[in-house]
Amino acid sequence: MRSLPNMLAAVLLALPLAAAAAVDVRYLNPEKYTDAGQRPGEHRPSESLKRQLTAEMQRLGERYLEPGQELAIDVLDLDLAGRFQWWDASQGQVRVMDGVGWPRMQVRYRLTRGGRTLEQGEDSLSDRRYLEAVPARSSDPLHYEKDMLEAWFRARFAAGRERG
Repeated sequence: MRSLPNMLAAVLLALPLAAAAAVDVRYLNPEKYTDAGQRPGEHRPSESLKRQLTAEMQRLGERYLEPGQELAIDVLDLDLAGRFQWWDASQGQVRVMDGVGWPRMQVRYRLTRGGRTLEQGEDSLSDRRYLEAVPARSSDPLHYEKDMLEAWFRARFAAGRERG
């Protein structure tokens, strides 16, 4: 006779695994973004910045989307939190967080499952009150943008599906 743990393992192995949610991110015309660069006047985001934001959106997809759903996101514009102090050359490469430079992002998205479109649209993300929140990841230079993305994912896709 088999032991209970062995029987449970056999049952679990026989169950089909649900496909994880997938998020695909594209950055369209990044040279025209409002403010995504590392230096004043630089509009194009670095490859590192795109990797970090993409990884965050993929993490949020795992958390807020249902297994088997696929989300395609086109980033149409990006405006990072803060502003460069153009009048002070010594501070020219430091973003100053102020009440006017809140993070913003324009996205087009399409949520599908099995090739069938569930939802699609275009959203303007922004967080005008970004300085009022106590960020959970304050050492991350993109924490304002990541908090804004999480609020969008939660509002747009969660509908009671939040995991972990």
